[in-house]
Amino acid sequence: MTVTRLSGLDGPARPTRHWAGRRNPAPWFILPAILILVGVDAGPMLYSVQASLTHWMLTDPGSENDPAGLSNYVDVLTSAEFWAAVRVTVEYAVASICGALALGLGFALLLNLDFYARPFFRSIMMIPMVVTPVVIGIFWKLLYEQENGIFNWLLSAAGLPKVAWLGTSMALPSVVIMDVWHATPFFMLVLLAGLQSIDSGQLDAAKVDGARRLQLFRYITLPHLLPYMLIAASFRMIGAMSDFDKIWMLTAGGPGNQTTMITLYTFQTGFSAFDIGRVAAIAWIFVAIVILVSAPLLYHLFRTAQAER
Repeated sequence: MTVTRLSGLDGPARPTRHWAGRRNPAPWFILPAILILVGVDAGPMLYSVQASLTHWMLTDPGSENDPAGLSNYVDVLTSAEFWAAVRVTVEYAVASICGALALGLGFALLLNLDFYARPFFRSIMMIPMVVTPVVIGIFWKLLYEQENGIFNWLLSAAGLPKVAWLGTSMALPSVVIMDVWHATPFFMLVLLAGLQSIDSGQLDAAKVDGARRLQLFRYITLPHLLPYMLIAASFRMIGAMSDFDKIWMLTAGGPGNQTTMITLYTFQTGFSAFDIGRVAAIAWIFVAIVILVSAPLLYHLFRTAQAER
């Protein structure tokens, strides 16, 4: 222990402790949470790995003890239906993220302006994000209804032909539109926080130098928002690839397999064929796909953060 005195201040010297050479106690504070997380997740995960290596069929008692090796993984990876579901999942996730990001950025720029009733409009914009996915699926199914849906009613009122929103050619775009509506508030919220963290002095200096609004956005605002975009896109990529509820309520994967994502394909395999071993294999392959898709975004995010430091 050493005693230090603050220069220029009256009063007795206060003792300060130097912790040099001592271990950092911070990890011990998070150890209970880590143990709980491992205890809750590790058991089911290991059990699913074991199940993926068996010929477990719910309709065949005792089959959970029938070893299958890697045959379930081989069957899944050589299945045309599985790769069709992967294609639909990637198309859906990429299209919905791009649309929600563009709209979220636009609304964030508008709501960052100072105008009357701005808090009210911010609250209204948050409504889609707090609605449960099942309700969203039912709500949009009513909007897309062929004969009495609101969208086709508006088209008929405008003298335009009705659209088969949930038909073969429009099913996937219709699902994407629904998810864009659901995810836009999330992007708006993240990007609005990024806009409010911009150094106003930097913007004022650029204005003094004669920069126009477009130049301010291109050279100051957009580079500043890039990490926020990557964070939002990374989280939404994982969420979009895992979507099930609202898509099941809207199309149930149809027509045909036009909107059958990996989650719906897994559900159908488990509750139609009752093939638990194959379902477990699909789940682990899906985990690998999510990691491969989201890893570049997370890598670029961390690299950008380190460069800024």
